[in-house]
Amino acid sequence: MSNTLTPEQGIQLSSPQPQWLHLKRVLAAIVVVALASAPSLADVFQFDTRADWETWSFPPGALVQGDDGSITLNRTARGINAAANAREFLHAVKSTRDLVPGGVRVFSAEATADNLIDQDPATWWQPSAADVLRDWWVEVDLGRMVYATKIRLTFPDTVGAEPFRNFSVYINNGERSVAAKDIFQFTRIGRTTEPNRERVVEYTLSTLDPGPATGEHLMTADTLDYAAVQYIRFVPEQVQPGAALAEVEVTAIGDNIALGTVIRGGSVRAGTSIGNSGAFSDGDHNTSWTMSGSLSWDEAGHWYEWDLGAAFWLDRMVIEAGAPIVYGGNARINGIEISTSDGTRSGGLTAARVQSGIDYEFLSLIDATQTPVRSLYDLQFEPRKTRYIFFHRYSILKDWKTFYLIFEQALYGNGFIAEVDMVSDFIDLGGSSSIRRLTWDADLPEGTHIKIRSQTGDTFFIEQKFYHKNGIEISEAQWNKLPKSQKQDVVEIQRPGSDWSGWSQVYLEPDGVFQSPSPRRFVQLEVKLGNDNPDVAPVLRGISLHFDNALISGGVTSRIFPRQVGFDSQQAFNFTLVPSFRPGDQGFDRVDIQVPMAADEVRVKIGGESVEPMAVTMIGDSLRIDLPMLVQRDSVDVEFQTRIRA
Repeated sequence: MSNTLTPEQGIQLSSPQPQWLHLKRVLAAIVVVALASAPSLADVFQFDTRADWETWSFPPGALVQGDDGSITLNRTARGINAAANAREFLHAVKSTRDLVPGGVRVFSAEATADNLIDQDPATWWQPSAADVLRDWWVEVDLGRMVYATKIRLTFPDTVGAEPFRNFSVYINNGERSVAAKDIFQFTRIGRTTEPNRERVVEYTLSTLDPGPATGEHLMTADTLDYAAVQYIRFVPEQVQPGAALAEVEVTAIGDNIALGTVIRGGSVRAGTSIGNSGAFSDGDHNTSWTMSGSLSWDEAGHWYEWDLGAAFWLDRMVIEAGAPIVYGGNARINGIEISTSDGTRSGGLTAARVQSGIDYEFLSLIDATQTPVRSLYDLQFEPRKTRYIFFHRYSILKDWKTFYLIFEQALYGNGFIAEVDMVSDFIDLGGSSSIRRLTWDADLPEGTHIKIRSQTGDTFFIEQKFYHKNGIEISEAQWNKLPKSQKQDVVEIQRPGSDWSGWSQVYLEPDGVFQSPSPRRFVQLEVKLGNDNPDVAPVLRGISLHFDNALISGGVTSRIFPRQVGFDSQQAFNFTLVPSFRPGDQGFDRVDIQVPMAADEVRVKIGGESVEPMAVTMIGDSLRIDLPMLVQRDSVDVEFQTRIRA
């Protein structure tokens, strides 16, 4: 393998094999120089295990790591059991400042409470006969509000455990009846009218919303087949020895993509109510984003731009609005316009001058001016690749004073995530190294892609970042003014110094020449995994960097004298190499010079001091000089005589 450069470029060399440097034509001759050192073994830096990938940065929950070390896109699902992963979600309560997880609350037989959401019908909760009936109730906290279509109860029916005969089931959407206390009003959705003897009892849920709103992709039926649910209570209504309950399942529309926005590194940038701009994506019915006023939407700040932190194939969104203040007996929503973007950048400023430089595609313009005013806006559409959502109030009627709240905007898809970016930590090669190749192994079904880029450098600096709780970056002065509850901890980020190269072109082949400047000590890699539809996903199995220690990492300058000679005459030449060494460089102990004819009268100086070469030989058309020492800091002068022919 060889590196070929002109003297004007200098050289950057390292390999266990001799490295060739082609010098420019001097007179009628072509002089080629190679530097070599004692052989050293090439090294490989690999990423192909779960532990390796965990050193990378990528949106939590967006990728799935296999036991075999592979990594691929995660999925979003339809029709999930929201009780099964209730403990994974944290939410605020008034009884403590700490966030609490979802789960199960009982006042009898607490040791078996978790059996109710373990998805195993062979385990169950059975209240103690020693406890009074009023302590036999069960409460399942989903950890977040979901739009649920069905609640399913499964009872055991075996020796010593039988279905409850008489009971009621209640739900609550998580909203408190008293703002300062954890007091909730429940709605009964079912009650036994005769003794139950079934092992499985299901309750379908619905919401009546007769508002006559219209808009592209908007479901306009006055009865929707779901309801907002966070808490489910099962309340037995008679003492029954041996009664038991095995499972409480809550079927929700699907995985709500909105909930992981800030965790994935996304954010919500809003024009008003900035402190609560993330409230409609938190699964908490006690928080909301407020719009008020009669100015144009851009002047009033009635807009938000939502970065999901990764690109998803969205095909449904549910917007829940409310109106705590009513004007003339009607909630004032007027109109809503929604657009989406896959993240493609647009040129220049947008017409509204509030959007980022992102190319948006229109989704829906909702007319909500008629009464009664609708509260649930359910949009269902063909899957579209979405990284950003832009929402703004639309004034269908002029001079219309607006006041309403957005409680939640739930987002759904079905299939693999559309695209995820992952970035490696700064990879330390242990010293200035020449990176030769980058190889990668992957499964790429039709319609999928993996895009890998690299950058290299040697120095760093530390940058501090300050964030609002909604994920928006703010200044240090703004951060200092916020209460602790409204801000995230200071983030210190190691940034590449001024000597870093910037990102390379995409590596198109799974085995290719390394495309970033080398030798360097540090490398960083960026990988995009994506697809063209939600039914397929790429699988990345490994990435390898092939490198070896640098001979001379800072480059080499050279000069030859004289620069002009006559033809067909024996001529003495002086050739000087001036290496720029860095710590960790191997150095060199051999110089090969390609000459037009045999050379003789060879003399060598290292650092200006004459030395006796170990050997001087002609190998074909090359003059080989073996030096008596390893050169790691000095210049080398070679004097020789040869003839230049016309």
